Amino acid sequence: MQLIEEYATPAELTGYAREALRDREENTFSLNRWLPNNTVNDLSYRFTRGGGGLVEAAVFRAYDAESDIGARPGGARVSGELPPISRKIPVGEYEQIRMRNVDSQSEEIRDAMEADSVRLVAAIAARIELARGDALFNGSVTIAENRVQAEVDFGRAAGHSVTAATVWSDTENAAAYDHFQAWLDVYNTTNGDLPAYTLMSRKIYNFLRRNKQIRELAFSGGASAPTVLTRDALNTVLGDFDIPPVVIYDAKVNVDGVATRVTPEDKILFLPAEGDAAGRTLWGVPVEANDPRYGLQGDAAGVAVGAYKSEDPQTVWTRATAIALPVVAAPDLTFVADVL
Repeated sequence: MQLIEEYATPAELTGYAREALRDREENTFSLNRWLPNNTVNDLSYRFTRGGGGLVEAAVFRAYDAESDIGARPGGARVSGELPPISRKIPVGEYEQIRMRNVDSQSEEIRDAMEADSVRLVAAIAARIELARGDALFNGSVTIAENRVQAEVDFGRAAGHSVTAATVWSDTENAAAYDHFQAWLDVYNTTNGDLPAYTLMSRKIYNFLRRNKQIRELAFSGGASAPTVLTRDALNTVLGDFDIPPVVIYDAKVNVDGVATRVTPEDKILFLPAEGDAAGRTLWGVPVEANDPRYGLQGDAAGVAVGAYKSEDPQTVWTRATAIALPVVAAPDLTFVADVL
């Protein structure tokens, strides 16, 4: 395929696509709140596995005495390469012939390319969001598609992946409050603080609103507990007992024609405050971005989009490419519990 600028330049299409990506991540895919985007002028990632643990205290000394010797926290050095991801959409022979019958063929093709740029960047964003869900809930990212077999294990502590003694769908017998407190104790022992959020599906959330132990805590003053708590009543009782506020996340994407959840429906996840404490989503520089014809000098990292033409049959393509991977450098700032 040959790069062309007849209908739109790569810089124009790339700018259009990147703006669409920012909008999608702000309004649809929101796991970047804990694994925010970070551009790197490299194909590799390197980090020390660990972080999120307790801060070691120094010791006082006598005057004229030698300073206490500290130590750097242990942790394995992890490195690897960011994988590429790309997709293209054609404006085929038949479509071009149909467009030829109007006075504004160039504008029609440009409009199609801009619309395709949004579709392409949405597809890339969907796959990256799947990887973020994998990283946060499983403590690893697994890629097994399109002849690529790879796994990055971020090394979350075994005690930060647990299963509830009684499933929460058993709303009469599951001691959800006791579960929360036991798991929060583990998190606090590891990190010296409590998580900021509890991520869960709406299905779990609705079971929690019907949980007998939680309902009775909400109406412990003698009033008869209702069969289901309102949103405000649930939020109040969770806050009263230092349980992090709930964030409901039910995003789905299309994988080979199958509606696929980004995060598990049967698990909850403790998360730190929004930001890069747990990790980041790294976006590298695709080779196309260094092509001077793309005109992306100084802004090469991230998604790059260009228009191409191929022969036999003559087809115009819109192609988007990126190099990206979410990386959880402090996996113990996350804690996952299987509750259903």
